[in-house]
Amino acid sequence: MGETMPLAKRVAKQIKRYAMVTDGETVVVGVSGGPDSVALLHVLSRLREQFFFQLVVAHLNHGFRGAEAESDAKFVEELASRLNLESYIETKNVPEYSARMGLSAQAAAREIRYNFLSEVALKTGAARVALGHHADDQAETILLHLLRGAGPGGLAGMQPVRDRFYIRPLLNIRRWEIEAYCRLHNLSTRQDSSNLKAKYLRNRIRLELIPMLEKKYNPNLTDALNKLGVICREEDEYLQKQSDAVFDQVRTGTTGSRVALDRDKLMVQPGALLRRVLRRAWLEICGSNDDLEFGHIEQIMEIIKGGGGYQQIDLPRGVICKKNYDLLEFTLSGQEKEVPFYQHCLKVPGITTVQEVGLSIGTRILPAAQAGDPAAIGPDEALLDYDCLAMPLLVRSRMQGDRFAPLGLEGSMKLKKFFIDHKVPRRLRNCLPLVVSGADIVWVTSIRPGQKFKVTEDTTTCLHLFIYDYGESFCDKLIQRYNPF
Repeated sequence: MGETMPLAKRVAKQIKRYAMVTDGETVVVGVSGGPDSVALLHVLSRLREQFFFQLVVAHLNHGFRGAEAESDAKFVEELASRLNLESYIETKNVPEYSARMGLSAQAAAREIRYNFLSEVALKTGAARVALGHHADDQAETILLHLLRGAGPGGLAGMQPVRDRFYIRPLLNIRRWEIEAYCRLHNLSTRQDSSNLKAKYLRNRIRLELIPMLEKKYNPNLTDALNKLGVICREEDEYLQKQSDAVFDQVRTGTTGSRVALDRDKLMVQPGALLRRVLRRAWLEICGSNDDLEFGHIEQIMEIIKGGGGYQQIDLPRGVICKKNYDLLEFTLSGQEKEVPFYQHCLKVPGITTVQEVGLSIGTRILPAAQAGDPAAIGPDEALLDYDCLAMPLLVRSRMQGDRFAPLGLEGSMKLKKFFIDHKVPRRLRNCLPLVVSGADIVWVTSIRPGQKFKVTEDTTTCLHLFIYDYGESFCDKLIQRYNPF
């Protein structure tokens, strides 16, 4: 047992260092069947008594690899059974979701996988989800981000604990150590054939680039990249706290379609903080940092520090950056662009912030017996039959051609007509997020849920949707003024 103790002790040290688990908690372990997740499950099962936690196994078949994937699922189910652990095995059609949403196969798989793990956590009352990422995965991630021109945030790589929910106990363990651990304990594992396909950039980095760099430049490259990640993570966290404080100091006004900053205060900030403050302003307007590139930031910094009175830059997503003497403003151009199109994966369970309109939507799953009477709740909530829903759920703004089958009406109608019938002001229509399941609108927030998903006497599990926070944006104020009932 001598060789196994260092690895188990190192995992225990990581758990303590980052306070990954609290006494009495349940932890969902995502198990694919590969060496990483099998070793993770085995190590955590050995540490249960030391840390007083319970384990649940979760496995998702992504629908990519046919019989091979089905064999993986059977393998994980049997592994959990041998360890006397409860397991949740599900299959999702990721290829179909990928095509429908216009996402890459890997991005679609990631979205659905994390939604699935969150669902299992709620069903089991788990406080944490453990993932099997290790030091070699971290090196690949950091190198991938470096190739894409990332800053310190990207070079920080994956976090040991994310959102106080996802934990990575193996993040400082090398792949070869994990494989040795599996051999020593005679742990059978599965091989995912898609990991060997060079068409994926990450796979090429793992299979081609890293071996070449280790052979010709630095045999300890993986360790070096992991050290870089630790340094960047700590420095990025510090800089983020500093820039958040600066943003609060320089902001002179914020609505759903405008962010104004004090130019004089911006001019005295060091570049490292100024870039982050500008990205934060963009985030307030757009809800994500997508599409804002290094060159855009450089343009904005030039007009901040340059002379003259009025200057303007047209940015992606219909955002205009204006310098007007002592003020720097980010605004959305035109009436129709006040709320840009948005689409987010709805956390089930959890809270999803729709920053484009300033709303936060909450979800929880509960037995029908505890859900109460659907007719007794107000328009800011909805109770749905959970088993009628196709996951993942999305929250998005309206699209041309949207149709809706509202509760209480047989058949569907154009969403535009539904808004007109309910006297929803034209300007408010883009401010009302839609929760959708596949091609179906599940809930028009603040107005009505869909007929197809209504709770009946046969319903066993309910999904409770509710507006968690209205925020203070322009759209929020309109919603608060508007009462469709």
